[in-house]
Amino acid sequence: MSLENDTPTDVGKVVDIQKENAIIEFSRSEACNTCKLKAFCFHKEGDVTKLTIKNDLGAKIGDDIQFEINPQMRILSSFLVFILPIIFLIGSYFLFKSAFGISENLSILLSIASVAVAFVVVKLIDNQIKKKALIQPKMVAIIKSVN
Repeated sequence: MSLENDTPTDVGKVVDIQKENAIIEFSRSEACNTCKLKAFCFHKEGDVTKLTIKNDLGAKIGDDIQFEINPQMRILSSFLVFILPIIFLIGSYFLFKSAFGISENLSILLSIASVAVAFVVVKLIDNQIKKKALIQPKMVAIIKSVN
């Protein structure tokens, strides 16, 4: 099985073109509605979800397009949001307890506080990912063109 065939895709309508990017308006799929990572991918204005995507296929305003998110980026995002805070929690507890010899109760409190630090780190990494457009969805096909 190839990753391309297993990658979930969504459909949206091009509502604006800005330089080399297309602004896509769409309804989130069921997978998006339950995903805790949707903040990494999309922004929502009122009842409309919009996405800025590189216009690799030369789509025009009014075109219906199909787009997908790279599976490796989904895995990276999952790691950042779910696993990294757990690593901070457990790692900081053992660091405070063993390396610094702090009492158990204080080590627990400090390790819980380290989870907040983990989310700050996640936010900083998220900003870098967004700047480099690493997690951005890509256009797969123009489904219906308005020509």
